[in-house]
Amino acid sequence: MMNWRLMTLAGVTATTCVLTKLDAAQFRLPPSPPLPTIPHRSFNVIKFGADPAGTTPATASVRRAINACHRAGGGIIYFPKGKFLCGPMLLPNHTELHLAKGALLKMLPLSQYPCVHGRYQDFIRASNQHDIAITGRGTITGQGARWWTLYRRRPNGSVPHLPHRPQMIAMNDVVRLLIQGVRLQNPANTHISLQNACRDVTIENVVIHTPRQSPNTDGMDISGHDILISHCRISDGDDCIAIGGGGRDLPNQFESQDIVIRHCAFGYGHGMSIGSFTRGGIRDVWVVDCTFDHTTAGIRLKSSSGRGGLVENLVYQNIRMRYARWPIFISSYYPHAPQRSWRMAPVPYTRTTPIWRNIRIINLTSTHSPVAGRIIGLPGLPVQNVLLRNVHIFARTGMLIADAKAIRFEKSKIHVKNGPALIIHAAHVTGRDVH
Repeated sequence: MMNWRLMTLAGVTATTCVLTKLDAAQFRLPPSPPLPTIPHRSFNVIKFGADPAGTTPATASVRRAINACHRAGGGIIYFPKGKFLCGPMLLPNHTELHLAKGALLKMLPLSQYPCVHGRYQDFIRASNQHDIAITGRGTITGQGARWWTLYRRRPNGSVPHLPHRPQMIAMNDVVRLLIQGVRLQNPANTHISLQNACRDVTIENVVIHTPRQSPNTDGMDISGHDILISHCRISDGDDCIAIGGGGRDLPNQFESQDIVIRHCAFGYGHGMSIGSFTRGGIRDVWVVDCTFDHTTAGIRLKSSSGRGGLVENLVYQNIRMRYARWPIFISSYYPHAPQRSWRMAPVPYTRTTPIWRNIRIINLTSTHSPVAGRIIGLPGLPVQNVLLRNVHIFARTGMLIADAKAIRFEKSKIHVKNGPALIIHAAHVTGRDVH
């Protein structure tokens, strides 16, 4: 673990030097979050009766191990090499779930998964706890195919007897969380969900690999403060990473802020997203040294009236993309913008109106895209202050910019095969060095 942390610290320091030349006061990188404190005592689930052949559920055995760990004041729940079939588990303070190399932790299938008060509980969860870790070189699988099939068959958007598909890892208001090294695949729903402003979170060297046709299998849904995500590889059926703010009332604070995402590889999926819920406010986000390959979108900012809020101070730097459908996508309409939205009447401002401002996109190269991008604000509430510096996009068609203000290109080129490179409506754009 120390090697990854040292690499991250070195990278963050290098980026700080570059950003200082831009706007030091506004885009100062946060320090790395503190790691959880876990006692060094270990609780092997086999000693508590877990079947390593995976033929019988180990739920009761795992819960006995967790309870013993909790009574002792914390420690490591250890899964050795083997297959472990398990139901939902609740982690207490100072607890680490560690999967050894060759360990496979399998969520109970839908036919056996417990439903409590009309709701399927999330698989690995903690609520209002501190010092939690999920580590190791093993794999966690959600056996999600049956859940996906029922979800696709839902009539009118609902499924009888399928009220809530369980998320794989769901952390609610957790302080000092580490998720490191594990491989996650095939959840019924989201892989990792950080809810209600978790704080001091490190997610590193995690591999997420789930079929692109799987519904709502977001890689990471993030709400919180002081979060570092590094050296992760993500391919899934929805947002690879989505930062949100659903509207939790935090006095004088944004719901999500000081988030650094570094050295991550995004595969198929919907890319690096912010939104669609941004009501709680999002600020101070850095996405640095990342790659995108066959993502639906690369940089994706999405919201709409009724679910929006203030999003500001975003930095995207040293980004490489190939075959992204939209390398840059910023929209105040979700899921779809109306035709000729710039001709609509001005939208009145409310506390749930999307506001996008102070965005820096620096050193981005994208190839083989059908569309160069979209930057679409609301009439009367434009996207504001976007810098595109050293941005090079090769696409079939150009970038639409509508209802936007202070969009600035510097040393950038958009190469297109058909039509104009920029299509501009009700927008102020400077530095149009494009082809």
